[in-house]
Amino acid sequence: MNNKFKICIIGAGVVGLAIAERLSRFYKNILVLEKEKKFGQHVSSRNSEVIHSGFYYPLNSLKSKLCIKGNQMMYSFADKYYINYKKCGKLIVIKSKSDEKKLLNLREHALECGLNNLTILDREQSKIVEPRVNCYKSLHVESTGIIDSHSLMAKLEYLSISRGVSFAYNAKVSKIHKKNNYQILTADSTQCIDSDIIINTSGLWSDEISKLIGLNSYQLEFYKGDYYKSRSLKNLNCLIYPLPSASSLGIHSVLSLNGDVSFGPNIYKVDTIDYSIDDRYKKQYIQEIKNLVDCDDLELYEDFSGIRPKIKFDGSFNDFVIKNEADKGFNNFINLIGIDSPGLTSSLAIAEHVESLIN
Repeated sequence: MNNKFKICIIGAGVVGLAIAERLSRFYKNILVLEKEKKFGQHVSSRNSEVIHSGFYYPLNSLKSKLCIKGNQMMYSFADKYYINYKKCGKLIVIKSKSDEKKLLNLREHALECGLNNLTILDREQSKIVEPRVNCYKSLHVESTGIIDSHSLMAKLEYLSISRGVSFAYNAKVSKIHKKNNYQILTADSTQCIDSDIIINTSGLWSDEISKLIGLNSYQLEFYKGDYYKSRSLKNLNCLIYPLPSASSLGIHSVLSLNGDVSFGPNIYKVDTIDYSIDDRYKKQYIQEIKNLVDCDDLELYEDFSGIRPKIKFDGSFNDFVIKNEADKGFNNFINLIGIDSPGLTSSLAIAEHVESLIN
């Protein structure tokens, strides 16, 4: 393998792949390093596969701006490359009149963010959209959807390779040195990879990669979420969500393109990367699900789990960190830290934003 590159992207999740595809239109000699045997083995493949609408987050935050733009870009990309998706919309439900003000405030914030096609529905109107919904009222959001994330990532990889991007899998980065440019050493090789630009998209390990060049200011925490699938509930017309909390969007319905219905994720802090799940939260799920849908027999079983990288909470809103670290003496070391939800939806817009950060 050639050891001199213009750009080296560390991490082949959906964001790394989207950046590789975007930059391959304008630059030659790009390398993607991934420690796993193939792309998207962690956050990118262990999520709800939702195309979010982007209005949960503070106005003009990166999460809001990049998700709203990414929503439109994702549908256009899927149409162009025949990637399977469903623009099913979602209902954000409340159980009583006491929460009506919160629902109205959520709609007002969405309008302020520039969204449209947002309708407050009463119980009967909500049931026209999805007969099995359980609510007092709901906010109908038409721009939300679901997508085949694996096909999306496969297409991004294919397009990148077709334009000359090199991929090195099973290549864990162990050292990075900064001289005139960056020298990267992988754990399975004694040969240094020389790169003018590094883009750190290593997800759950992005703070560790940052520390390799001496940037110690970022600290991630891991938050796990479990998903349970229903044997009896099939083919919901739309996604169904509760009102969001400060820490998450809440346990919601998760739709597969084949009609299967799951529910999740919950959120709890963990210290290690372990995707096993058990039934300790099953009772919680049953109660949460009954607040969303009318269903007598759910027949839940364990589906899968995911882990999200969140920047250590300091009491304020934790936005995406996407920046060129030139102010810290590392020009063209572009850091992406804490890319949790809505990272999948935002990925194509993130790639466009990263392109603008390259000097």
